[in-house]
Amino acid sequence: MTMESTEINTELFENLGKLFYAVAAADRNLHEDETLRLKREIEKFWKPKFPEAPYSMAYYIWHAFELARRSDTTAEQAYEDFVVYFKQSTEQFPEEVKNLIQDTANAIAKAYADKNKSELILLAKLQLLFNN
Repeated sequence: MTMESTEINTELFENLGKLFYAVAAADRNLHEDETLRLKREIEKFWKPKFPEAPYSMAYYIWHAFELARRSDTTAEQAYEDFVVYFKQSTEQFPEEVKNLIQDTANAIAKAYADKNKSELILLAKLQLLFNN
């Protein structure tokens, strides 16, 4: 997928919502600061990268995040869902997108009292996934 793509891949953005939920819920506590940070990251970085459908993209990320929260999905399950999608759709993840994902995940993890051990482990797993 290129940033100039004219189609929006809803499945990609839904899985990103699951991943960002996994980061925010890694310590089994979802803090308001983390959800606010996700919203800011979407506005500041994601919408400009996907100008063909910025509001749709934001909706799918946020909807999946909220669905995981409301259904009490564990961070581990949300992360595993993302991993399965990633492995089946590696072409959807050029370096620019992977870097944006990692930057967003790091920002979410740092949003409340900096990164904790659970978040650091998940961020390391994500980096390993992207580097393999």
